[in-house]
Amino acid sequence: MMTIHLPEKLESPILAAVHSGRFASVDEAMVEAAALLVQRLELEQAQASPPTAEPVDTAQARKPIWERILERSAAIPDKEWAKLPADGAEQHDHYSYGTPKRPSKP
Repeated sequence: MMTIHLPEKLESPILAAVHSGRFASVDEAMVEAAALLVQRLELEQAQASPPTAEPVDTAQARKPIWERILERSAAIPDKEWAKLPADGAEQHDHYSYGTPKRPSKP
């Protein structure tokens, strides 16, 4: 498990996005942020690597699934995201399978 301490100027807009319903939780927001950071690091590493003379296999050149998910989810309007339940991650069995909701953690 990782604990992250953010400066106020970064933490406030993230919390506002969670409270607005843009993200179901702070964890979900941080997963998206981490995915973008990993994408940036990979791009920087690719730019720093010397070019190869070998042809690039198109199957290897495909984008990772998390990049495709982020691109597609960016096209979804905020009003559609707002329709998702705020406790969707915590109560996924209830929303997916109709099981009774679990007690909320304090």
